Amino acid sequence: MNAIFERLRDLLQLFFPETCDVCGNSLRYGEHILCTDCLLDIPLIHLHNLEHNPVEELFAGSVPFERATAFFNYQKHTQYAHLVHKLKYQGREDIGTLLGELFGVALQKSGFLTGIDAIVPIPLHPKRQRKRGYNQSAVLAQGIANITGIAILENAVIRAVNTKTQTRKNKEERVQNVQGIFEVAVPSQLDGKHILILDDVITTGATCISCAETILHHSNAKSISFASIALAQR
Repeated sequence: MNAIFERLRDLLQLFFPETCDVCGNSLRYGEHILCTDCLLDIPLIHLHNLEHNPVEELFAGSVPFERATAFFNYQKHTQYAHLVHKLKYQGREDIGTLLGELFGVALQKSGFLTGIDAIVPIPLHPKRQRKRGYNQSAVLAQGIANITGIAILENAVIRAVNTKTQTRKNKEERVQNVQGIFEVAVPSQLDGKHILILDDVITTGATCISCAETILHHSNAKSISFASIALAQR
C-alpha cells in the first residue's frame, strides 16, 4: 500500500510539481517549501554571535531583559520578505512552521535558549485572529517548540485592544499605537519563569516592549528575552 501511495505522489509531482516559494523553481524530491539553494541563501544575521547586537541595542534602556535576537534580515520587496507576507496574509502556516524550525535549530546550537522556560508569542486581537485563522507568531513558536521542546504560553497574555496596523507608522506613532494593548490573563503561567517574547518581524520593537512591560508589571516573571524571525532595520 505504501508503494502505491509513493507512486501516486511521484505522478502528482511529475504533472503538478511543487515550486520553491522563493525562486519559483521546481522542488526536487525531499525538498519542501524552499529549495536547497534558497535555504542556503536565507539572509541570516547570526545576532546571537555578535558583540554589538542591533536587536539588543534596539531594546536597550526600554525594559529589563536578558538577551535578544532575530533570524534573518527583512528587506521589503525581496522574496524572503514575501515569505513572511505569505505567512501573515495568505494562510501559509506551513511557511511559519518551517521558519520556526530553522530558527529553533539555530537558537539551540548558539546556546541562546539556555535557561528560557517558555515562549510567549505576541498575541493577536481575537477579531484579527478569527479573520486570519491563526496567530502567525504562535505558528512560528510551534516550529521552535518542535525542535526545542520549550513550552508555548499562547493564552497567558492577551491583546485586549484591536490596534491599527503598524506598517506605515513612524517610531513615535508605533509606540503610541501599542501602549496598554496587552493584558496578563493567567499570571501563574508566567510566575518565576524566564519568558521569550516572540514576534514575526521586529522594526522598532515597540510591540515587544509593550508586551514585556505588561508581563513584568502584572506577573512575577523572572526575566524576559526577545526574538523574532526577521529584523526590519530602518
